[in-house]
Amino acid sequence: MKVLLLAMPDAISALDGLVTIPNIGLCSIAGNLTDCDVRILDLVGFRRRVRQALVEELRSFRPDVVGLSAMTFQYDSAVRVARIVKEWNAETPIVLGGYHASLLYNEVGVSREANLFDFLVRGEGELTFDRLIQALRQGSAEFSSIPGLSARVNGDFVHNSPAGLTDLKELEPSNRSVRVFKDFRFFNFPFDCVETSRGCTMSCSFCSIREMYGRRFRKFPLKKVLAEVDGIRRAGGKGVFFVDDNITLDIRWLRTLCEAIIAEGLDDLQYVIQASVDGIHSDLSLPSLLSQAGFRVVFLGIESGSQHNLDIMSKGYSASKTKAVVSELHGRGIVVLGGFIVGNPDDRPEDIRDVFGFARETGVDHAIVQCLTPYPKTDIREQLEQEGLISNPEGFERYNGFMANVKTRYMSSLQIARETVKAGTPYYMNPFRMNASLLWRYHRSAFWILLRNNLKFIYSGWRNRMFASTHRF
Repeated sequence: MKVLLLAMPDAISALDGLVTIPNIGLCSIAGNLTDCDVRILDLVGFRRRVRQALVEELRSFRPDVVGLSAMTFQYDSAVRVARIVKEWNAETPIVLGGYHASLLYNEVGVSREANLFDFLVRGEGELTFDRLIQALRQGSAEFSSIPGLSARVNGDFVHNSPAGLTDLKELEPSNRSVRVFKDFRFFNFPFDCVETSRGCTMSCSFCSIREMYGRRFRKFPLKKVLAEVDGIRRAGGKGVFFVDDNITLDIRWLRTLCEAIIAEGLDDLQYVIQASVDGIHSDLSLPSLLSQAGFRVVFLGIESGSQHNLDIMSKGYSASKTKAVVSELHGRGIVVLGGFIVGNPDDRPEDIRDVFGFARETGVDHAIVQCLTPYPKTDIREQLEQEGLISNPEGFERYNGFMANVKTRYMSSLQIARETVKAGTPYYMNPFRMNASLLWRYHRSAFWILLRNNLKFIYSGWRNRMFASTHRF
């Protein structure tokens, strides 16, 4: 059986043009399919000609089943992609998975576009999707015994019981060899993604991870992680982005990973992680070990310098911890990308200015400032709904994390966007800050792309279209 797996073309990045991130989830799906001829078409690699690339692949590969992976902001693209597949062959079963289908399966099942999808895979898809493929191969029309699956029966979706969490030790390695597009890059070097763990036990009010995995943290076998990293290096990769939900939740695990990377001689790669302030602050000797193992970039979830806003987001740390963590990482030559959030319920223009002031104060190498986004099934969405502060409740294509879809008690969505631009322009365009930034100093060859990206922040943000994806069908 031929299976085509599709990742959506929508890209969100404050470093657009410098970073192209692959969909590692589909590689895990592909690695756990039994006796299938499978291909992965990551449409982010064909953003200027999505329809053409998709139709060419459908005609050449002629898949028996098509699987789509979509986050909430990518759902509109998933609908358009599904229509293209049905135009090519109306009888081809289409399976939708990912965060959106997992969290909003009831809504998808009764939507106007529900007839485009034959199945929904909810939660972790490796085992559920494989069981579905085996049933289709056998010609079965009975799908009720497959946990985690929703199937369209006589025009209506029937939702089976949840699948529960997967034992990560039972999963086969990800299969990257079946990708059609392979040129994924972080700045000027080829890189790829690896998971070392899944889930998070923290209670951040703006995050939907708990709805996907529950309040659980699970680790992949270290041997499997190292084998995947080594495979990336052997394939010509120069760096790895560990895409864990919260890799610093278990510092002992991260230390073990670093020590193993050094012991296996894999410290010649460049590693990128997302980290929490609390996680690194709990062991300030960690940055030294990270540096020894080849970790070169840390995206640090700072969120705010305001204790009031940190409390709203259920963040249990203080601004002083942030400064200590940034200082330790910089002391080891590690680039710090600081993640901040504006658009909190009590925010005024001066609060947005304070965010950029705090970015200067901490000395992060580049501030990535997002707007509080009411993602489905999050605590903050419920709170904002009750207060009438969601300005765009259903236009999910705008939920890229940067566009303002909320208002505050003192500002409209457009005001939030424009105040962010007004406060951010002096920060991003300051030549002295650029010269002091490790990001700009390490990547001088990317100067004009970085500058263009800062200009994109200004002109896209002023229209409240900040970093909108540039893909075209």
